[in-house]
Amino acid sequence: MNLKKIVSLSCTLVLLTVILSSFSINTVNGAGYPYGVSSAAENQSAAEQLLASEWQSWKDTYVTSSGAGGFKRVQRDPATNFDTVSEGMGYGLILAVSFNEQQLFNDLFGYVKKYYNSNGLMGWHIDASGNIVGTGGKDAATDADEDIALALVFAHKKWGSSGAVDYENEAKTLINNIFNHMVERGTYVLKPGDTWGGSNITNPSYFSPAWYRVFAEFTGNQEWIKVADKCYDIVNNIKKYNNNTGLVPDWCTADGTPASGMGYDFYYDAIRYGWRTAIDYSWYGTSQAKENCDAITNFFKKAGVSQIKDGYTITGNTTGQWHTATFTSCAAAGAMTSDLSTAIEFYNECVKVKDSGSYHYFGNSLRMMILLYITGNFQNLMSGTSPTSTPTTTPTPTPTSTSSYNFKYGDVDGSGQVDSTDLTILKRFILHKLNSFPYDKGHLAADVNADNSIDSTDVTLMKRYILRKINKFPAE
Repeated sequence: MNLKKIVSLSCTLVLLTVILSSFSINTVNGAGYPYGVSSAAENQSAAEQLLASEWQSWKDTYVTSSGAGGFKRVQRDPATNFDTVSEGMGYGLILAVSFNEQQLFNDLFGYVKKYYNSNGLMGWHIDASGNIVGTGGKDAATDADEDIALALVFAHKKWGSSGAVDYENEAKTLINNIFNHMVERGTYVLKPGDTWGGSNITNPSYFSPAWYRVFAEFTGNQEWIKVADKCYDIVNNIKKYNNNTGLVPDWCTADGTPASGMGYDFYYDAIRYGWRTAIDYSWYGTSQAKENCDAITNFFKKAGVSQIKDGYTITGNTTGQWHTATFTSCAAAGAMTSDLSTAIEFYNECVKVKDSGSYHYFGNSLRMMILLYITGNFQNLMSGTSPTSTPTTTPTPTPTSTSSYNFKYGDVDGSGQVDSTDLTILKRFILHKLNSFPYDKGHLAADVNADNSIDSTDVTLMKRYILRKINKFPAE
């Protein structure tokens, strides 16, 4: 090999190293959640690789600078003439901050601000050339603006606000605008938009109680907690009519009854309820979130995970005929409040089902958002835990002989057995929700692979042990 080729090869290797190094910064690292299932993936390493690949594919398909006025936008698909809806911008911003892509985040947010209306909220519908669609396109959709606001909060927590965008001020202003224009005065009912709705019509799939707890903490406006409570009150009213299925309608009144002229079935809006609500359990341990999501999961389990259709009456009669990414992914999100084996079953179906054809934006975007969540990567950054930071490992005492210690590997609570309680305690310890184990030998028992650190590898091994995928730990 001549010198010219050697130099060329060396330069190529250096460039490849730089690229790979840069890519690793923009991947996520599933640290799980303080409550419930931390990750539904049996193989976390494979899940992270899948997530990175799907993120790249999603960006290649849906993020464009065309028609974005010097910024970037999330476009839909051929069936909708590659237009943009504010919902997609919310998804894009949450994904960008989760994958640590600040420049992409700023480009997307620049487009969002370009279409703020007189209420300081994003107009919901823009065509591929950058024009507001129709007379109603300038009006805002609540689910989009609350997602945009959450993304701004997380951007401030991740990157700070001293750079090109003052995320903190933008977030607080937007959250206040949402409260003033999208929450009904006196009742705390979430309106579906800034110009309509309230007690007479609301959309349960927009209910995001975990978001509202973040907003309350971030702004100091504790009335957001009343908004979260009202969401659960409305769903409790729906339970009077749904035959204990757990299903909610696309649209309803605050009393849980049909809203005039609007759909009352569990269809492409309502399916998102379990996704948004399950996160309130994962992040905050809200018992009603678990109760509501478990009911929906039990309904789907009876139907068969591979047989989930894209529509039901709220009493459980099948109205749909297709097995779509929208329904399988949202069902998988709801299953995060269930037991681990159930969550894994739903996760595998979510991975398997991806939409194609001319209309694929909606299902595949929800699938992308939910893969982030169900692999343990949609962290609540208000808790100080970043999904893109290197996991912190905790050194464990190194005994001269482990046989001299009377403990059982995995049994971190000292109960004498290894079960889901031990897994929850281990997750909370790694996430710094606990400073110590409830058992004096918990540090020893937690290091199930005997590598002198307590980290996500121990969580994965404990999950596999509980599911009987392995019959002993590497440390044994």
